[in-house]
Amino acid sequence: MKERRNLVLRLAVLGLLATQLWLDDTAGLAVKAAVAVEAAAPLVIAHVAPSSGRFALHAEADRRGAEMAIDEFAARGGVLGREIILVSRDPSLDGKQAALVAEELIRGTKVGFMIGAISSGVAASMSAVCQKHGVIFINTNSSASSEAVENAHRTKFVFDAHGANFYRALVKYALANGKAKRVLLLTEDNIWGHDNARAMRRYIAESGGKVVGEVVAAEALTDPQGVLKRVAAIPADVVVTSISGDNQIRLFAQIDPKVLERQSWVVGEVDWEELYPAPGTPRPLFGTTWAWNLGTPGTAEFVARYRKRYGRTKLDYPGDVTHAAYLATKALLAAIERAGTTDNHAVILQLEKYRRTAGEGMQNAEAYMDPVSHHLQQSIYIARWNPRAALPQLGLEILGHIPPEQSRFDAEKTTRLEALSETPHYTP
Repeated sequence: MKERRNLVLRLAVLGLLATQLWLDDTAGLAVKAAVAVEAAAPLVIAHVAPSSGRFALHAEADRRGAEMAIDEFAARGGVLGREIILVSRDPSLDGKQAALVAEELIRGTKVGFMIGAISSGVAASMSAVCQKHGVIFINTNSSASSEAVENAHRTKFVFDAHGANFYRALVKYALANGKAKRVLLLTEDNIWGHDNARAMRRYIAESGGKVVGEVVAAEALTDPQGVLKRVAAIPADVVVTSISGDNQIRLFAQIDPKVLERQSWVVGEVDWEELYPAPGTPRPLFGTTWAWNLGTPGTAEFVARYRKRYGRTKLDYPGDVTHAAYLATKALLAAIERAGTTDNHAVILQLEKYRRTAGEGMQNAEAYMDPVSHHLQQSIYIARWNPRAALPQLGLEILGHIPPEQSRFDAEKTTRLEALSETPHYTP
């Protein structure tokens, strides 16, 4: 009788164990199924850039670069087995509106990552929101040095060279090739313009120059002739210009070419999107990070791919904006693959170690991500524009190459990023 009760008890226990094992196995299968569904879910990346107004062509060129990078990963099955979907948003040039767009993309659209910017003001506003949520923001193209100093974030990575890089190289070149040293600053009234002017004062002094005045031009630039009259009223040998986008086209379209012959004008970075649409407009000395006619490894192949896809559009040759967006988006997707996860902390650690060879970047020197400032240190090219070239695409002429260590912005050594431990986890 006692043995029978023990047998019944053992059978009951075995039944409970079997039931628990079945439940555990069922739960395990459910978890595995949920993981499989999540792994198969598309990875949504938001491209944010002002697609209307004076940066419209830049925004389009930037998006094309991102598309070309995504195409490469799509051809081999996406990233971590997930399809990549690119959505586009126009954040406008208003910082408050840009912040609202960032919030909606994160809370409503549930994007995984953000790329783009073009405007440094947009980048500063949107990336602050991204840091709050832990969303990685890839600043593909904007040129204010503050993006790598006071407006830097743990979740933001800046892939364009900024104004301080360009002007450090250009001012030294301009002052070394002239006997007179009087320098006038012509500054656009925005974050980018004032950041450049602040950095320039130091570089001008380092090169033996003296700032004799500064003309601040309204961001709307409704009166280019009025600005030029104010510039002409101040005796100077060199005019260092920080004017961007369509403003630059309007300004130089009204400058007498003879002025550029007797007075040395320098304008930091001039994008292909500001040169190609206005081929007959004279330009001063300027900087760029890449040109379609460079003889660097990979350039010809990249240009051929671009022209196959976009060769019948308004911008039928690629420029530095497309080049930067392509490499930045490619860097993000490769970092996700190396991390083996979309967890932002793991991807950030991979991006902080990002390096590319000269061949991979289609440049003349290796580029690397500064882990202190999250700003890519890369090649700078000194260039000029020939307004009388037989074809617009032949107008860009490269005069020299400046390696990263010779254009580095010293203030980036003081950048203070948020601690990784204080950055919210975000795993799209």
